[in-house]
Amino acid sequence: MRLIAASYRQRDVTVELYGRADDGSSVTALYFGFKPYFYYVNPDEECIEKIKNNDEFISMEEKDLFLNGETVKTQKITVKSPWRVPELRKICKCQALAADIPFHHRFIYDFDLGSSLEIEGDEINDERINYSTDHVIKIKNIKNTEAFNPDLKILSFDVENSIKTKEIYVIGYAIYFNNKIETGSITGTEHEILKKFNELIINNDPDIITGYNIDGYDLPLIEERMKYNNIKFGIGRDHLPPKRILDQYWRLHGRVVSDAWWAVKKVVKPKHETLNYVARLLLNDEKENIDRINIESEWETKKEDVIKYCIKDAYLALEIYRKIRILDMNLYLSAVSKLPLDDVANGGTSTYVDSILIREADKQNIAVPMSAHDFKEESFEGGYVHSIGAGLYDMVIVLDFKSMYPSMIIKYNICFTTLNGNGTIVAPNGARFLSPDIKKGLIPSMLESLMKDRDNIKKQMKSSSGEEKEYLNGLQNAIKVLMNTFYGVLGASFYRFTNPEIGGAITSLGRVTIKNIIDKLESSGHRVIYGDTDSIFIESGKKTKEDAIKFGNELSDRISKEENLVLEFEKIMDPLFSHGAKKRYAGKVIYPDSMAGEILVRGYETRRTDSFDLQSEALSKVFEYILNRDVDGAKRYADELVTKLKNGDNSIPIEKLVISRTVKNFKSYKNADSMANVAAARKLIAMGETFIPGMKVSWIVTNASKTPQEVEPYIDGEPFNKRPDYDYYSRRLQETLNRVLEGLNKEIKVNKNPQTRLDDLFQEKKKTIEDFFK
Repeated sequence: MRLIAASYRQRDVTVELYGRADDGSSVTALYFGFKPYFYYVNPDEECIEKIKNNDEFISMEEKDLFLNGETVKTQKITVKSPWRVPELRKICKCQALAADIPFHHRFIYDFDLGSSLEIEGDEINDERINYSTDHVIKIKNIKNTEAFNPDLKILSFDVENSIKTKEIYVIGYAIYFNNKIETGSITGTEHEILKKFNELIINNDPDIITGYNIDGYDLPLIEERMKYNNIKFGIGRDHLPPKRILDQYWRLHGRVVSDAWWAVKKVVKPKHETLNYVARLLLNDEKENIDRINIESEWETKKEDVIKYCIKDAYLALEIYRKIRILDMNLYLSAVSKLPLDDVANGGTSTYVDSILIREADKQNIAVPMSAHDFKEESFEGGYVHSIGAGLYDMVIVLDFKSMYPSMIIKYNICFTTLNGNGTIVAPNGARFLSPDIKKGLIPSMLESLMKDRDNIKKQMKSSSGEEKEYLNGLQNAIKVLMNTFYGVLGASFYRFTNPEIGGAITSLGRVTIKNIIDKLESSGHRVIYGDTDSIFIESGKKTKEDAIKFGNELSDRISKEENLVLEFEKIMDPLFSHGAKKRYAGKVIYPDSMAGEILVRGYETRRTDSFDLQSEALSKVFEYILNRDVDGAKRYADELVTKLKNGDNSIPIEKLVISRTVKNFKSYKNADSMANVAAARKLIAMGETFIPGMKVSWIVTNASKTPQEVEPYIDGEPFNKRPDYDYYSRRLQETLNRVLEGLNKEIKVNKNPQTRLDDLFQEKKKTIEDFFK
């Protein structure tokens, strides 16, 4: 079976593994007898007595473990109840190890289980053991098998309720399984609806529960109404209720709760986040037409229309979830991190690394410290950025470091197991590491293995096609994510296996490496246009694409050998526009052929969701002119557009002026009353619209001369009857386009606001600075 989720049954501490078998059936597999444990470092006799006299104590075993550069004596303490470990680890003053590992993870690590399992056992037919799956198995033997992605059952739902009383009117649903979609609705009294909702989940037994904004709205509402109606919210595969974690996401035994809205934010990053906008963007479909603000009267007079509307919302959320393929991405990450799907979908990135690292640490008798909770975030100097100045450059080749930070870790043997004051490898930040011939680091070894696995998969891809190639591509991408995650957690002060010296060593070595390469290139006569953390742009000096390709391949081979790193020849851009500022450039790709004609833009508003569409589109158009070497055309286009916007020309659609930004909980802002996004969110609430902290809200500025700005919410698909502040928008557009044009020639910038009052400009700049610090 493919492992979907893992947990444990509290009454008898039985491990529960939930999954979908290769024949399509759902499975609960139970393991009896596994017990929780942790370690104490050098406990004294008083501590040992306290532990042995505790009613939770089962056994104690002495073990030598490697910790902070030396071997220490520890006692392995095995106890009865996983939920008592946080209390038991505090009984003694000595250091506790491996005492914060979730119990189901401890089981998976100890048996070295992956995402796809072969289980031998007996079917349990006991009415007292009640699970909703097709099979309930008592595990006799369990082992890993070749990874596979089964067709998982997905249930999407949507709730329509009274805004005034919160009473639920209808729940619509859409269920996907075996390439078929079934839709329907639950109606009746609220009490009946809630009971039938529980039955819908239990009887259909989905692996994934989704919907649009269910984490923040639908699930909390159903939970509240279940309590009001005195009904148990029993939708887990063990019939237990879901639990909300950190007021953000939900965990449920046996199933994955995966909000389509969060997935859209992560994968698509759309300008607007309403269901209607995303459905039109991704599906070319849209919601039914119901006045949600007056839902009470709509339910009274158009009940069937409201039901249809609710079903359509559930259907759209399901199709969006499937379209963006977040489930596929999580399945691949689950395979390479060897974790249940639920832990990948709803866990942090440190969970991925823990899964790989703790298993290997246990095998090598390396101590597993606890994660820090009272931590101070360390800051490291960022990556080195090189730029020679603004201008247009011809036939620019781009060399890209293959997995830059993982390569640094491997090359310099950077690891918590090799950090040693006597080490001969010295990082620029002063950290010292033992050389590989003295002690090979645990993390470098693991990264080397992952890198080889990825290379082998990429080789297999060359001789594969269709679904097999797609599957392999998903796996190699997941390995890349996992490898880069290692640096992310090693640079975080809260992670169990790191300290500030390690993160600083990695970034400082990366800076020195790229700077040395650029210095060598320039000293040998090559013109480096731009360089940052993991790539270098070099003007080839060649006249033809063929000569530039040959030059790029030769250069990448030579540098890779000299530096003992892999620097891949990635692309050619002709021309490349560099602004001269950090990470600001645009270029037209002419190689590889699969990207030919693409315009790549970095560091400008074309990639920011909080810029208005006209701003992004105008910038892209200006770059198109420039990269076609028509600077006069770019200036002429910019002049004309700024003039049209300043005059409020009707040919400019109002939706092109919409600004969007995420809004957190209002209380998290120090100056919420002065913030445009908060003002827009408050007005949405006043209009009866749903707002959940973390949502992106959209608005149009109607008066920028006031402090704070006056803004009006923009609701996709609804008419907008206010007049935008065209002076404000034309100034912003002018500034954006001038940042590009001035990079080419100081004399060609747009100047369409000669009468702008100085104090207006000052107020605008002042507000920009205030917003930045907020």
